Amino acid sequence: MSAILFLGGTSFVGRHIAEAVIAAGHEVTFFHRGTTGADLFPNSRHLHGDRYGDVSSLAEVDAEIVIDTSGYTPDSVAASARAVAGSVRQYLFMSSVDACDLSAPSIDESSPTKQLPAGASTSEFAIERYGALKAAAESRLSEILGDERVAIIRAGLMVGPYDKTDRFTYWPARVARGGEILAPVGRDMPVQFIDVRDVAAWTAGAIERTLHGTYCLVGTPGALTFGDVLAACRAAAPNDARFTWASTEFLLAHEVGPWVELPLWLPPEPEHAGLLNVRNEKALATGLRLRPLTETVRDTLSEFRKRPATQELRAGLKPEREAELLAALASAR
Repeated sequence: MSAILFLGGTSFVGRHIAEAVIAAGHEVTFFHRGTTGADLFPNSRHLHGDRYGDVSSLAEVDAEIVIDTSGYTPDSVAASARAVAGSVRQYLFMSSVDACDLSAPSIDESSPTKQLPAGASTSEFAIERYGALKAAAESRLSEILGDERVAIIRAGLMVGPYDKTDRFTYWPARVARGGEILAPVGRDMPVQFIDVRDVAAWTAGAIERTLHGTYCLVGTPGALTFGDVLAACRAAAPNDARFTWASTEFLLAHEVGPWVELPLWLPPEPEHAGLLNVRNEKALATGLRLRPLTETVRDTLSEFRKRPATQELRAGLKPEREAELLAALASAR
């Protein structure tokens, strides 16, 4: 059993990783603001604080393992690393495949990373620099702790229960509602994502193996299509759902927002050419196991159905917007 310090740990990916390591018998201390999931893990120690402020109290935890799921700026990650440097033997950092230059046709752990523009802030978060900030944070960790104590988790799109973005949840929820559904491009459109619980299980195993280095945690490239996703959604909630496929040209002409307004769809652009071809061989060789798509869809839909009826999805087409697009598509044919 190890003494583990979580930076975050009460929302989505952190929540699932925490459940996995607690189930493995580790002693966990959480450091978070107390604003999300405050009722979770009542049998663990909770320290309330802001990692963007004073983190000197982290040194008092005397943690052997740090799991950092809330580091978004190089300065905040560096401050945390310095605070625990005296005790930590393994620092696992939740990064992103977006840290890589995605313009290459294929991405793996050795791919070049994005760089911050000259003079860019390393203390303030900016969504347009998300990947470059993560890459800079990775470098700062290695500088402070040394490569032998750092494990970088470059996760792809993570999906599953309790996802606050709803970028995947939209599809099981929408198919369950039935009727005519606007779908992007075609059944053979490739998709790549990973169930967050598979990330959590790998992370718990990485502690047992004392892994260090960089790992891309993604689904197997080329294994799934959008048609597979919709078929799994229909199997989870059989009804009269029928799919009307809209071309990329139609979606762009009608200013449909990729990724968020229409989840899983991205128009082909050079800057993210490799986003759906991220390799996972290294992660598979170190314990990554990928559950069936049907299980991910079933459990995501189950969690969605437990939400308050008044809680709206944070991603996906609004019903009136979808109806307008379907009407426009029908008139164009």
